[in-house]
Amino acid sequence: MSNNKLDSKTIDEIKAKARKKLNEYSKLNDVIGGQIFNILELENKVLYYPIEDEEVWGFSEKIKGKSFVWINTAIPYDKQVFAAAHELYHLWFYDEGEVILKTNVEEIENSVKISENELKANRFAAEFLINEELLLQEMRTYNVDKNKIDIKEIFVLSNLFTVPYKTMVKRLYELKLINQKRYNELIELSNVEVEIWRNRLGLSIPTRNNKIGLSNLVDRSMELYEEKKITKEKLEYLLELAGLNLEDMGIKYEETYIPPTDEELDAIMEE
Repeated sequence: MSNNKLDSKTIDEIKAKARKKLNEYSKLNDVIGGQIFNILELENKVLYYPIEDEEVWGFSEKIKGKSFVWINTAIPYDKQVFAAAHELYHLWFYDEGEVILKTNVEEIENSVKISENELKANRFAAEFLINEELLLQEMRTYNVDKNKIDIKEIFVLSNLFTVPYKTMVKRLYELKLINQKRYNELIELSNVEVEIWRNRLGLSIPTRNNKIGLSNLVDRSMELYEEKKITKEKLEYLLELAGLNLEDMGIKYEETYIPPTDEELDAIMEE
């Protein structure tokens, strides 16, 4: 177990914050999973873009009072989910932007000193994505004995909540559903072993979707085109930013091509 720890008072405060936010979004009884991106986009501009560096999961920044988030879509989808929840903590409760590093999120290396704020963001993400009452409810639904949880059931639960296997192991330890000895055994599984178990149990492997997009860029661009506020050529340029083309939107091509002005791009970003 990592030596990076939060005290009980701080943990209680984070639990209360997560519960309050879940209640605000009417999600106390919902498995969040991929909904986290919808929640993130409600208040922030989110860029989805893949870079081949699994050490960096994303980052957030506030510029002129506006919040921007980047999610690395080259990492597995369940890690993208956790990264989004982690960033929500920083955006809701902390004013400074930051880069999400694998070592800070997974908290596995004892030699790595993790800041208290990163530990808080990790705990908030776990509380928000896997709230205790809902986890226990799902364990009852799937006949998981909370006094004897085996590795197969941990994989089923991590798949259900769309979180990394090691996140679920850590969450079960936080809730005292497994002891430290069992935690140490389970957390040592390599990525290859995790994938083998998922294959054995017939569970989907979290994919690297390599998504490219900017929040509601496509929908907003289409609205502006339909309202005749931008030309077809400018729409084509904007669609390319999301890895799409005119034909994907059912629109025929024309030979002329005029990229949008900086002012038009700024107008879309500010919507």
